[in-house]
Amino acid sequence: MNTLARCARFFLLVLTLLPALTYAQLSTYDVPRINSEPVIDGNVDDAEWAAATRVPVNIEFAPGDSIPAPVNATGLLMEDGEVLYIAFIAEDPDPDQIRAYYSDRDSLWDDDYVEVVLDTFNDERRAYQFYVNPLGIQADSIQDDLNNREDGSWNAIWDSAGQITENGYMVEMAIPFKQLRFTTSDTDQQWGLDLIRHYPRNREHRISIAGRDRDVSCYLCQISKAEGFADLERSRNLEVIPTITATSIQTRDPYANTGWQSDDIDPDGGIDVRWGINQDLYLNATINPDFSQVEADSAQLDINNTFSLYFPERRTFFLDGADYFNSAQNIVHTRNIADPSYGAKLTGKSGDHSFGLLSARDETTSFLMPGNLSSRLAALPDLESDVSIARYRYDVFENSSIGALVTDRRGDGYSNTVTSLDAVLRPTASDVFTIQTMRSSSDYPNEIQNRFSQAAHLSDSYHYLDYRHNDRRWDVWIAYTDVGADFRADLGFISRVDYDYFVTRVGHSWRNDGENFFSRIRVALDYDITHDQSGFELEEEFEVFLNMNGPMQSRIDGLFGGSKTYWNGQYFDEQFNQLSLNFSPSPGLELGMMVRVEDVVDFANTRLGRSVRVGPEIGWQLGRHIEIDVEFQHQNFDVDGGRLFTAKLTDAEFTYQFNARSFLRFTAQYIDNDRNPDLYVRPVQSRNRELTTQLLYSYKVNAATRFFVGYSDAGFQDDAFESIEQTSRAFFAKFSYAWQP
Repeated sequence: MNTLARCARFFLLVLTLLPALTYAQLSTYDVPRINSEPVIDGNVDDAEWAAATRVPVNIEFAPGDSIPAPVNATGLLMEDGEVLYIAFIAEDPDPDQIRAYYSDRDSLWDDDYVEVVLDTFNDERRAYQFYVNPLGIQADSIQDDLNNREDGSWNAIWDSAGQITENGYMVEMAIPFKQLRFTTSDTDQQWGLDLIRHYPRNREHRISIAGRDRDVSCYLCQISKAEGFADLERSRNLEVIPTITATSIQTRDPYANTGWQSDDIDPDGGIDVRWGINQDLYLNATINPDFSQVEADSAQLDINNTFSLYFPERRTFFLDGADYFNSAQNIVHTRNIADPSYGAKLTGKSGDHSFGLLSARDETTSFLMPGNLSSRLAALPDLESDVSIARYRYDVFENSSIGALVTDRRGDGYSNTVTSLDAVLRPTASDVFTIQTMRSSSDYPNEIQNRFSQAAHLSDSYHYLDYRHNDRRWDVWIAYTDVGADFRADLGFISRVDYDYFVTRVGHSWRNDGENFFSRIRVALDYDITHDQSGFELEEEFEVFLNMNGPMQSRIDGLFGGSKTYWNGQYFDEQFNQLSLNFSPSPGLELGMMVRVEDVVDFANTRLGRSVRVGPEIGWQLGRHIEIDVEFQHQNFDVDGGRLFTAKLTDAEFTYQFNARSFLRFTAQYIDNDRNPDLYVRPVQSRNRELTTQLLYSYKVNAATRFFVGYSDAGFQDDAFESIEQTSRAFFAKFSYAWQP
């Protein structure tokens, strides 16, 4: 605690420096009001866009350092009181090299594309980002500049179109104001604005309307301004999304050698409502929100791993306004609300004040039970619990904030409450301090007490201090984390407790404008040490990081180091070497390879082993409509006596994208683990194979009006069987419709 007190006094000193923070003068562009809307067809007609403000997009900020761009583009801006219209005219000396493919929404990242960034509150803390490729394919996200976090799961309903021309390509966007949050005014407003072009050729060029100062660590504080938006027309800002799903599931028990057991077709309905009380205050409500996994989660290799794996949120109700609940530590992970019957959420911003309130009833209760060396999943499937989350943030000075957060979950004989205070402080353009302190109080029923050998009541604290410095050459990270043994955050993703952790990292970057072979080389040294709360050392680690960017959009990442690691009463000297290479040798082809060789603890048997892991991957576009993605991981693990296990994971996708709205996709995920039972101290299966497949057809009118239909199955094999035995198969359909009265 002495260390914590000293750090807290240092943060108070930092507060006295904050008002001195200033930035360069930014350009301002008028957004004119028009009386007739353009046709969004990808053809930027001179007559339709005659009144628009034209903005040159011609400054390369990566890899070049605010230099003239290799290609020219123009952005056009105008609005009609209900919709913001943006167009791009992107010139290209060789249009045949334009990388543009039909793909699903939010999947255009390897293409040419243009981007609009809108800081609608002009607070330089949060922004909307809209992306379109030359064929009109959309993506969108939320940029949280305070926590340096981007949320690509957010979806808005807007229109876009694009076309490739003999001189490059054109893109048109129509973004309804009711999809945005801002403070309404009868007079002109000022919003943060950036227009960006992504130009991937031999290198990935990033081009904007303004340069970037690499000695300034915040992004939104450097973007330009858009002025206008006076007296925007009031509209009925209501969105109702009913969802209907139907499934037919068959299961069988291969051990009992029984036939398939069929359930009746199970229709299920739900509804999400989004109401803009005004443009900066939104109410969301849901009844039985859809959680049908029609699009499979990404496969992750889970062998010789002691901590639980993380999977992202996908449900509409929880995604809208999710960034209002952000803090440095992940204590709001709504995927823990597994089966809600209903929920309500209120999020808003007024001046320097922003807040979020969420309440839900969960039909089941599940959460992580963390330790200092491992974590496990706890489930109370028959326990209903009430969930409450409250978040408040106050913006102070330039690009800084202080806030409070409370999460509460309780049911019969069970409760968990976490209270948190946090601050993000930016005393200079290059330096950021983050502090978060939390306290939890928990009561668990007998089932959890007995299963995890813990007391009925737990209460403890979590403290986090973080300093980061970033300029054009140097990056520095110093952080301290102190987590009590009895701290629990059952609504978050906190997988480790009972430890204190100190880390310091110093990196140096060498950059050039692309004339040399490598446009960027970074080398960083990292030292960290971890103790449990009694002061016992759990790990001491030293790492060297290497990052290089070169031709063919190549990226090389290296990680080398060693650690003294404690496990099950012993210390082990681990050594690790990892190298990853990703590059694009031709348009439409992405290749990657990861190799990791290490001396690492065999957690199941408490000894040191030798692991060799390789992970090739390929992404291949065959024409504009066909995409093939294959990822493979292979791990050999050797110990004294021979090969302990071989683990393989294959994740393959084949997609035919008919157009911007529909696709047909086949997915297969295969896990193949072979073990030598003679080398294990406890009985294990010598083989474990799992195969899941899915065939999915999707049609999307927009982000919320969608139709899915498909088939999936799953099977496994262990020592009892000679081949993979199917255990489940399902047909499913889902329809959702965004009704905007």
